[in-house]
Amino acid sequence: VLLVASVSGKLIGVQIAGRILKWAPGEASIIGWLLQTKALIMIIFVNILLDKGIITNETFTALLLMAVGSTMLTVPVVYPRLQQVRELIFRAA
Repeated sequence: VLLVASVSGKLIGVQIAGRILKWAPGEASIIGWLLQTKALIMIIFVNILLDKGIITNETFTALLLMAVGSTMLTVPVVYPRLQQVRELIFRAA
């Protein structure tokens, strides 16, 4: 549930921003997926919370797995999209 919430929250937020800023189709999706790597910073944050006793070991494990999972999804999803964009750019040039 945490992984779905994390990924979808970033993707929906960037899609809204992309519509407001009138980005080209597909740009918001690529940026949203690249934001998934931001979850690595969460590992530092949850370590601090665990050290301070604010979260339990179970919560730490769930958040850690969510951070690693969302980061691992980035390359398999973004690489094909970047290849498509590169083909469009070189075809237009």
